[in-house]
Amino acid sequence: MRIESISKIVTELKAFNHQIPSVSPEIKLSACIPARNEAQTIWKTLTALANQLSGDKAVSTQLYEVLVLCNHCDDHTVELCKLFQELNPAFPFYYYVTTNPVINNVGAARRVLMDLASERLNDTGFIIMTDADTIADKNWLESFLKLQSEPIDLVCGQITPDMKGLNAEAKKNLFENRHYLDLVSRLESEIYPQQSDPWPRHSHNSGPNMAIRNSVYKNIGGIPPIACLEDIALYQKVISSGYAIKHAMEPKVTTSCRSSSRVQGGFGSQIQNWSASKTENVEGYDKLRERFTAFAEIEQYYSQTSEELRNSIGHRLKIQKQTLLSLIENHDSSNSLVIYLEKFLKVHSPWNAAHPDISITEAIEELENHFSVFSQTSKIYSSARSELSSLKRFE
Repeated sequence: MRIESISKIVTELKAFNHQIPSVSPEIKLSACIPARNEAQTIWKTLTALANQLSGDKAVSTQLYEVLVLCNHCDDHTVELCKLFQELNPAFPFYYYVTTNPVINNVGAARRVLMDLASERLNDTGFIIMTDADTIADKNWLESFLKLQSEPIDLVCGQITPDMKGLNAEAKKNLFENRHYLDLVSRLESEIYPQQSDPWPRHSHNSGPNMAIRNSVYKNIGGIPPIACLEDIALYQKVISSGYAIKHAMEPKVTTSCRSSSRVQGGFGSQIQNWSASKTENVEGYDKLRERFTAFAEIEQYYSQTSEELRNSIGHRLKIQKQTLLSLIENHDSSNSLVIYLEKFLKVHSPWNAAHPDISITEAIEELENHFSVFSQTSKIYSSARSELSSLKRFE
């Protein structure tokens, strides 16, 4: 899909829609919601956004706006948006309607909305991504406003799945998957820490709850208008470009777990697989430890090149010297190389032969055992320090 076509549609939507006010320098947040046949959920989504709090008071409507793109809807989504706007005239909510064939997937719809929001915000403002089947916590916007003053370029908020309607197998697999990813995130924080994203943190980085600083959005060329995983692609572009990311414990949303997948490879497809007891093997503790250690060494290598470090990286990741040198030459930052390697290692045979994936149950047990030992070691260390301090007082 050509970006020029997207830009033209943004211009046409602005010209077509008479309801949006002139740009205000006071607006700090613009929440963007693509909606395609969301009549069952859009009202609850908008209600949560219309009742946002700052302490015990409503968030000032001068500080934010909500933009919805009703994309190829043939249910009552548009009528509900119109009615909600009429019933809540003080709510800064503006909706657009399109049947343009270029907007043929969620990535393209997000691109149109986020480009529009980008033109309306100053450079420090946050463009927020969420979905029309997602309910924001009452302090959702306030959380973003607080984070805006921090040196963070992309915020990934917590996402709680609404498990109503899921069978027992899907619930079990969903819980295991989230528990595993949180353990992985904790291990990554331990071995390959990032200053902007310390532990405690979570492992969610997807469309229902993300915010990007406007200057960064423009610098990286916007969100890719692709059919699936456009949110992950944006996340990876931000990291590759060297910007600061935070998996913030606030803000929070709850999103639906519908099993009727709208795109192949999306969350709905995963729910379908889990419901049918289809699971995939994952990285175990040893494999994760080697990968994160290599990534930490890559970061160190880009600060100060060292043949010893380079050899260690190649040995850990099972990459030949000449191949590794070529990869380093093609990536001008450690972040860019790490993002590339995350994809490369999934299909790198020597790496996967040395560290075969294992069942998620085994992986969770390995990680929990590691943190149990790690915790015990920390307690022993703290106890020893305490005893030493006591002895010194009697010297």
